[in-house]
Amino acid sequence: MGGSCIEVEAAGHHILLDAGAPLTGDPLNEARLPEVAETGDPSLLGVFVSHAHPDHFGLLHRLADSVRTYMGADAHRILKAASFYTDREAPRINGFLENGSMIEAGPFRVTPYLVDHSAYDAYALLVEAEGSRLFYTADLRAHGRKPGTFARLLKRPPRDIDVLLLEGTTVGRANWMGPANESELEYECALHFHETEGMALACYSPQNLDRMVTAYRAALQADRDFVMDLYAADVAAATNNGNIPQADWDRVRIYVPNSQRVRVKESEEFWRVDRHREARIFAEELASNPGRWVLTFRASMAAELDRANCLKDARALWMMWPGYLDQPGDRTRATFERLGIAPDVAHTSGHASVRDLQRLAEAIAAERVVPIHTDAPDRFSTLFDNVYSYDDGVWWEV
Repeated sequence: MGGSCIEVEAAGHHILLDAGAPLTGDPLNEARLPEVAETGDPSLLGVFVSHAHPDHFGLLHRLADSVRTYMGADAHRILKAASFYTDREAPRINGFLENGSMIEAGPFRVTPYLVDHSAYDAYALLVEAEGSRLFYTADLRAHGRKPGTFARLLKRPPRDIDVLLLEGTTVGRANWMGPANESELEYECALHFHETEGMALACYSPQNLDRMVTAYRAALQADRDFVMDLYAADVAAATNNGNIPQADWDRVRIYVPNSQRVRVKESEEFWRVDRHREARIFAEELASNPGRWVLTFRASMAAELDRANCLKDARALWMMWPGYLDQPGDRTRATFERLGIAPDVAHTSGHASVRDLQRLAEAIAAERVVPIHTDAPDRFSTLFDNVYSYDDGVWWEV
């Protein structure tokens, strides 16, 4: 699972669908791109990135400068906004994916399909060449805040597909549980926030905009104000989407933790803070009425909030995959233990359920279904028709 990279060849030319880093190990030492990508071979006509998760774009920095790269415009703006805070430089992009707008590259025609995923501005990709048609789902789901995109795929699927490259993240998770969709998750979060006596700490990735909307809406349902940090505010602004919580909205405040203040000072980019002057909130105000706030929280904030007496009777809600709490080197669980806070978990997957994957495969009715992005490829043949599995690094013909 992860490290997605598909090389497609037609008439002596090549394209890549994604160039992702592995989810485990050290990608700088262990991961490799196809040879045509690392050498800048002129037969490589482009790299098409489905969405802005590192396991799909994390190796773009290894590409030769001559290689054209494509990604959603909103996704790229989000990565540029996040780069100031994450120390991960946004990748170089030459062109942008847009829903339904075909891109021609030599013998290839690549058409993006906007999909629902925990990454904003994500696409499935239809590739046509030499009379063959391949549909790559990348990562998608039916239960986020854009369920209409999945419904449209079922109602008007791409036809005459020779190969369906089908993601299967949840195929190996037979006991996967959680709210059925983001709306149910919102209700669960609102109950948690309402029952919290002190400050409610919302732990989520600001680049998961669906989850940000869920936290914001749940805060309002619990009659609390929503507090973003500077990172979350900048990512939200990068979407240019009036449905994403923004710093100038009523009941939205901006807290700038010490780590972000240091970054601003060292870079002398003071405009990042100045533009949020009216919405800005300080630790003293948070501490004066902690039961009023839902705070976007990360472990690096804990010490300063604790010193300011913000965390009396606080409760934390972990709104991400629970496995992240147990990853080696992650200090979040140790931080909660030191504070005496046991985080509750409220999460719904960024990936389609097995039943939704089956519905999609049935609608597309491809000649072949090929597992990808899964730790359980052997289970596919019990769940889908016409399954063919191939080892990594092996060429096969469409």
